[in-house]
Amino acid sequence: MHSTKGFIMNIGIVAAKSNSKRLPNKNVISVDGSPLFWHSVAPMLESSIIKKVYVATDSDFIKKYCEDRGVSIIWRKPNASRDEDKLINILRYAYYCIDENAETVTTIMANCPGHTSKQIDAAIEMLKQKKLKEVRSFNSFGEESGLMVFSKEIMQENSDISYYIGCVVDEVKEIHYKEDLIKN
Repeated sequence: MHSTKGFIMNIGIVAAKSNSKRLPNKNVISVDGSPLFWHSVAPMLESSIIKKVYVATDSDFIKKYCEDRGVSIIWRKPNASRDEDKLINILRYAYYCIDENAETVTTIMANCPGHTSKQIDAAIEMLKQKKLKEVRSFNSFGEESGLMVFSKEIMQENSDISYYIGCVVDEVKEIHYKEDLIKN
C-alpha cells in the first residue's frame, strides 16, 4: 500500500492535556512567565533538526496559546486524554493525525522543563548514528527526565515502550556493528 503522507525528516510532538489528577492544571501553571508545557515546546522550535512541532491537547487554553505562536495543534479525543493513557499511544494517535511521514518523532514530556535544543539535536543524531530505535534522557540519579526520540518504526509498530527505566552509568558498550569494536 502506498502512503499518501508527505515526508518530513524529523518532527516534534508534545502531549499536553488539560488537567492532571495529582496537580490540577499542571501543564498551564506559569513557570518563568510561560505555561509549563511551553518549556517542552520552545526548545523543539529552536532545534536545527526538527522541522515541525505539534502539540496534542484537549485544552482550549493550550490550543489558543500554541496557535497564537504558530504551533500546530492535534486535538486529543477523549480516548487520548485520560490519565491512564500511555504516552506512546498518544504520540501514535498524533503521528497518524498529521500529513507528514516522519523519520523521527521527538517528544519532551509537558512536565519536564529544562531541556535545550542542543540536547534534542544530540539525541536525534545519536539515534541516527547508532541506528537505534529510541533514545531517552536520564538525570544524574538515573531517573528518566522526559526527552525521548523515537524512530518511525517505533511509531508505526504496535509495540510498547517502558515507562519505568533506570540508568546505570558505566563504560560498557553494546556491540551491534563491526565499528563498535573499535576502541575510542
